[in-house]
Amino acid sequence: MEQTIGEILKRARQLKGYTLDDLQQITKIQKKYLIAIEENDFDLMPGDFYTRAFIKQVAETVGVDGVRLLEEFALVNSKNSDTLSEEDSLLADKKLISSRVSNNREAQTEVSKVWIQFKNYLPTILLGMLAVAIVFAIARSLLNKQSTPVTTTVATTVTAQNTTVTEKVEKTTVAETTQSTTTTKEAKQTTIRYAYANGNALYYTAKLAEFPASLVITNRASTQLWARITADQRVVADGAPTTGQQLVGSIPEGTNSIVLNFGYTPIGTITLAGHEIQIPDGVSATAIYITME
Repeated sequence: MEQTIGEILKRARQLKGYTLDDLQQITKIQKKYLIAIEENDFDLMPGDFYTRAFIKQVAETVGVDGVRLLEEFALVNSKNSDTLSEEDSLLADKKLISSRVSNNREAQTEVSKVWIQFKNYLPTILLGMLAVAIVFAIARSLLNKQSTPVTTTVATTVTAQNTTVTEKVEKTTVAETTQSTTTTKEAKQTTIRYAYANGNALYYTAKLAEFPASLVITNRASTQLWARITADQRVVADGAPTTGQQLVGSIPEGTNSIVLNFGYTPIGTITLAGHEIQIPDGVSATAIYITME
């Protein structure tokens, strides 16, 4: 009896002496997906793209021909698609929509948490701004007092024939003092700050100096890395760069939040407006949330 894809990969893993935990550590693929592949339960996978990518990565790790397995998966998937009933198709669509709605709700909840934290610091920020305004007003008042008008009196003597008339004409010249105030606008700077981690998600806050801003994901792993970039829930980049390749997205002006999703914890660099987003050591994250200040 011909072995299934899952049976082939499971047998190869056991021959290598790997446990599922070992395989998860090596491939960075969640254990529940590894179990689903070995049990040929592909309905539990996040999609065909992930399924193909995960099968190929697992196959290469355990020493199996990943290309042949992908061809077999495509054949099986094609047969299953031909026999899928209309009712099953509708049910699958409903599951997909429900999953997306749930993800959106989770994202909105996290944004609300960040906003609540910001409001806690708002009184302190306002007090600081008030103190700066008072100091500025006092300094300007002192400068105005130091600037006083200068009066110069010029005496002119006019001598006329047969009369000696001395007229003193006082001419007052008021010297106008122009106070030149040069206001230097605070140079805008791009800042990215790490906030906290929650499960497989990392949270940051960012302030960008200018728009549009470029967000670049450089893959340094030995396998393909699926990644997607969304700005305010609108996809600006989606792809699977191979080793050394980049996925680039343009963040438009007015963006309030940025979300990055990955097939596994990214290995490489992630930059926003030329500034690297630092991922804490030892953290396994497949999602990054950035809230704009």
